[in-house]
Amino acid sequence: MTLAQQGVFQVNPHFKQALAWQDVTSGNLAIVDKNGGLPNTSTYIGFAPRQKLGVVILVNRGKQHATGIGRQILHALAQDQSEPSTQGESDPDND
Repeated sequence: MTLAQQGVFQVNPHFKQALAWQDVTSGNLAIVDKNGGLPNTSTYIGFAPRQKLGVVILVNRGKQHATGIGRQILHALAQDQSEPSTQGESDPDND
């Protein structure tokens, strides 16, 4: 799991793509996450390792904002007031 979370491609200072995982920072919160979906599902799994927090969202409907909701939940649980990152988040309205 550690190898899969190591950044491989630096998209910008706040977003690295790892082997299937995304490494996203916003404010003081670092999140390792993965999103996905099919025409009839939307999924998100995210961790805030330093805070020992994690969230999984499974939606039985496609093109939903699971990533944005998951990151908002992690920020709320970590009591981090910064705006959750939208980096690496697909736009369900344009998929």
